[in-house]
Amino acid sequence: MGLLDFFVGCLLLQRFVGFLRLVKFKAFLRVFADMNVAVESILWLFIGSLLSVGLVIVYDVIFFRRFDLQEAIIEGNVSASIFFGLMTLGVGLVVFAVLLSPSSNTLVDDLIQTFMWSIGVTFVATVIFYVCDKIFLPKISLEEEIKNGNVSAGIFSGLIYVLVSIIAMSVILT
Repeated sequence: MGLLDFFVGCLLLQRFVGFLRLVKFKAFLRVFADMNVAVESILWLFIGSLLSVGLVIVYDVIFFRRFDLQEAIIEGNVSASIFFGLMTLGVGLVVFAVLLSPSSNTLVDDLIQTFMWSIGVTFVATVIFYVCDKIFLPKISLEEEIKNGNVSAGIFSGLIYVLVSIIAMSVILT
């Protein structure tokens, strides 16, 4: 083995070690990117869940004054639980659609879109709820029926929110 062969061997070994380091670095970057995606996913999980539950609580306090959600649950009012559960599902569907839609690649813009769509859709669903309650079903008060534990009123009212949310999902995703 000559001196030239030795230097060529060292050079090849150096290139190979450099290649291994590059591969390790790329693997590290992949793992880091996966961790970044995981952290962002967990962040959106918290944001979506808190937004869904938070909006239901806010709408309970502002719009649905004939009964209190917490009292209704303590009393075992299944109708109120179904109604607010479906309302929460509706907000969650909107958050889901916003997350699936093409994003602007900035967290702030995505957050603003999520909040605006969720608040807007929930407001529209509440208006439709009151239109159904006062105009289309004038013989009954949906709010009063939910307060009294009428399960069918709770299901019907909650499905209004789910229906509006599904329509909003189609708008958001197109």
